[in-house]
Amino acid sequence: MSKLQEKVAYLKGLAEGLGVEKASREGRLLTEIISVLDDMTEELCRLSETQQEIEEYISALDESVGELEDDYWGFHEDEEDEDDYEDEDDYEDDDFIELECPTCHETVFLEGDILDDDSVDEVSCPECGGVIFDFGRANAEDEADITVPPED
Repeated sequence: MSKLQEKVAYLKGLAEGLGVEKASREGRLLTEIISVLDDMTEELCRLSETQQEIEEYISALDESVGELEDDYWGFHEDEEDEDDYEDEDDYEDDDFIELECPTCHETVFLEGDILDDDSVDEVSCPECGGVIFDFGRANAEDEADITVPPED
């Protein structure tokens, strides 16, 4: 920011050195432009200082939140990342059933446990809302459309 202030100061000195007078139209225009540039430079300096203070404040808040997370949950970010990977592994180990919606032909994956759940009567397509699988009317033909991915 100091370069900008130096340039505006140079323009002020140049205008004085050239004898630009406020009495003429051009002189008045040039002195007003230099004055506006000076005001803008001061405002930019003030904004820069404010931004720096806000960045320091946010950094301090982030550090405090990190300490609170460690105190509350009793773990660090590295441990949290490992937990996320474990959750993804659990997700991948689940049995899923692949079904194709007879209405919109969208491929839908359902948890394998849904076949054992007696409280579920039918499964609807999340895309079109049509019935994908009706457990009350299931017969050998419906079950033939179910594809269970092979286990690793």
